[in-house]
Amino acid sequence: MRVAEAIETDAKTERELRALSKGRRVQARVQQRARLILLAAQGWRNKDIAEEVKLDRRQVALWRR
Repeated sequence: MRVAEAIETDAKTERELRALSKGRRVQARVQQRARLILLAAQGWRNKDIAEEVKLDRRQVALWRR
């Protein structure tokens, strides 16, 4: 079984991603991607992230790269 690469974020990047994931004036696709990156940084598996953000697992893997 392949393991996805770990994603590390610093505090500033994490704050920016959180703002994007919850922003009202942000495109839905950008919100979804920001949420995906935050979950990946927390160590979530692609399969679990895909279920959470309602995307295909392959799309999650692509964006995670």
